[in-house]
Amino acid sequence: MKKIWSMVRRISGKPTPMSTSHLKVNGMNIEHPAEIANSIASTVSHNSSSDHYSDRFRRFKAHQEQRTLDFSSDNCEPYNLPFSLSELRAVLSRARDSAAGPDNVHYQMLKHLPECALQTFLGIFNNIWMSGKFPHSWSEATIIPIPKPGKDPTDPGNYRPIALTSCVCKTFELIINDRLVWFLEKNNLLTEFQSGFRKQRNTNDHLIRFEAFIREGFVRREHVVSVFFDLEKAYDTTWKYGILRDLHKCGLRGRLPECIAHFLANRLFRV
Repeated sequence: MKKIWSMVRRISGKPTPMSTSHLKVNGMNIEHPAEIANSIASTVSHNSSSDHYSDRFRRFKAHQEQRTLDFSSDNCEPYNLPFSLSELRAVLSRARDSAAGPDNVHYQMLKHLPECALQTFLGIFNNIWMSGKFPHSWSEATIIPIPKPGKDPTDPGNYRPIALTSCVCKTFELIINDRLVWFLEKNNLLTEFQSGFRKQRNTNDHLIRFEAFIREGFVRREHVVSVFFDLEKAYDTTWKYGILRDLHKCGLRGRLPECIAHFLANRLFRV
């Protein structure tokens, strides 16, 4: 596959990315592959740590996390019921063919399972869902570091970490996400200005609105001012407890938020 993609890039006129033979850390050259991987892993780990938080937010974070979130429920809510075969088929039908995770199970394998295997697959999912015992292997990711274009490849901070996780786990995630989105939409808990990751909406909606503002400005001979925010390391530094607190405030109880809590805990990765 590497040869094929290299050929496609050459035909498209795109340069083939140079392989990194060494990194520079604290003025020292690191050349051994294992040391290069460990250096990039340390950088990724640092980016995801609390070191980027302000002192004020750290104090707020420590104070908030002393409060235990009670998600206890009898699990009779619609979003806590066992998964159905139609839900499993729906998420598999729209799953994109992404690279396999550490277990080497590809989406194409899951999409071509026979009926009896799908039933077994569904039974495994419901066993995990009902028991709350999240498989440890699903918390592992294989990170492929991709050099950022135009950046110094010898700097371990100039790599975009692409995390490959289990496609089986991602199928499980998609079912939970469908139920979560259904609950949020049903109870009007999302702001009307959010267009991304929503049905019958698109981020292009905001571009169209923005274009309309500009055209109106031209017609009225007015200035149009816009401010764009780019949050650095937004996903890397997401506050996990804050996510769970928001779910609790939304009124979610039982298996769904508890499963998300298990998913966010004790994550591991290798480069």
